[in-house]
Amino acid sequence: MVTLHPIHSKIILDIQKLHLQHDQKEIQWVQKYLGTNKTYHSFSSQQTKDIAKKIVKENNLSSDETINLLDSLYQHGTSYTEISLAATILSFSKELLKNFDPKNLDLWLNYTHGWAEDDVLCQSNFTADILLSNWTNWQKILKEFNQSSNINKRRASLVLLTKSLRQSDDIRLSKLAFANIENLKGETDILITKAVSWILRSLTTFHKEEVLSYLEKNKDSLPKIAYREALSKALTGRKYNKKIIEN
Repeated sequence: MVTLHPIHSKIILDIQKLHLQHDQKEIQWVQKYLGTNKTYHSFSSQQTKDIAKKIVKENNLSSDETINLLDSLYQHGTSYTEISLAATILSFSKELLKNFDPKNLDLWLNYTHGWAEDDVLCQSNFTADILLSNWTNWQKILKEFNQSSNINKRRASLVLLTKSLRQSDDIRLSKLAFANIENLKGETDILITKAVSWILRSLTTFHKEEVLSYLEKNKDSLPKIAYREALSKALTGRKYNKKIIEN
């Protein structure tokens, strides 16, 4: 395990200075909703972005130095704020993302817990261009995640594809997406069932007929929520609407 990065140490001090006390019942409710097992500071998304921008601007880190900082934030982070900051710093590190090695995710996802910590990293940082420009490595890691004993990695095997599927009709993306769904469709944990719904809805952007066919063939084996929401998205362009679907 890496030692605490000097910038990480400063981040902890800055968080302590910025943190305001909030109602504990509200904090507990949000922690439960996010699924995080870490301290929650009630920072807004904009506050997190502002802190991340400041870190990137003031330190002018190389790609390797940024990876070292993110390693520290994930491995030593004890708050949701640190996990969220790591993902946000990555989003502002354009050169790093251009040549990103997906093996880094294999380490970081060992330290995430719950849908929010997974998704802040995996949901929007990785575009179709990023995945397809390094497809051999991305395909390999996504298949490994899909078979992992770590549920956060299994969720990531779906969520990491959602943005790309809305951006590109490349068959490599859709083929892997359907394969990963097929392997996980029998799971009942909400971390997976909601991710299956999400990726099926993303697939409707360019593969609506294929999604409809898949739903018809797998109606009884897919999570019910995934079937309902994906069918509604394919038929109406919106999430589940009981009246529309039943009519």
